[in-house]
This record gives sequence, C-alpha cells and structure tokens, in this order.
Amino acid sequence: EVGTLTGHSAAVNSVAFSPDSKYVASGSGEYGRSDNSVRIWEVATGKEVCSLKGHSEAVSSVAWNHDGSLLASGSWDGT
Repeated sequence: EVGTLTGHSAAVNSVAFSPDSKYVASGSGEYGRSDNSVRIWEVATGKEVCSLKGHSEAVSSVAWNHDGSLLASGSWDGT
C-alpha cells in the first residue's frame, strides 16, 4: 500500500528507513522557508511520532545508526 506522509511545510530533502523498517525519518527545509525539521513517522500507520526542531537552515540529510537507537541529521547551517 502506498501512502503520503503529510506534515512538512517545505521541501523534503532526505528520507531514511529505520533498520527494522518500522519508522521513517524525513528532513525538510528550503531557502526562505522555516520548517527545517526532522520528523519521524510510523510506517504501519503513517502517523507522525515526533518532530525534531533545532536547525536554523534546511535539513539536508538524515541517517539511522545500525540498530535504530540513534538518528543523525545534517543541515545547511553546518550542524
């Protein structure tokens, strides 16, 4: 089944499935827009689990570690 995850207010630049495929993380943002967030979604339901904010510019990458216990994000703000 195909679905749409709705929540970001700017372009989605990166997505990554957790190692167990239960979650997907998405990173968003673009010049002149203020989303700049990372969101975690439950794959089975399509529901947003949480929204992580803190980057001052667009999120360009998201990646889970090998066991899914950590999620890293990279941004055009240099962090």
